[in-house]
Amino acid sequence: MTVSIKDLMEQDDFWILLFVLGSFLLNWPLLSLATGESRVFGYPLILVYILVVWLIIILWVYLFERWTLD
Repeated sequence: MTVSIKDLMEQDDFWILLFVLGSFLLNWPLLSLATGESRVFGYPLILVYILVVWLIIILWVYLFERWTLD
């Protein structure tokens, strides 16, 4: 039995997994790893972490939605 990527992305379970992964990445245990005085290009590390995770989630949603429309 082979499962294509398109079949996987059309399943509701995949979208639930993406939501849970995003919630986990933007929740306390991982956010606490980015606290402190560290800076990336002059910005606090926690701000850069939140921005990068948020952009990755939006990019995933965009790509997966675009893939299933074809």
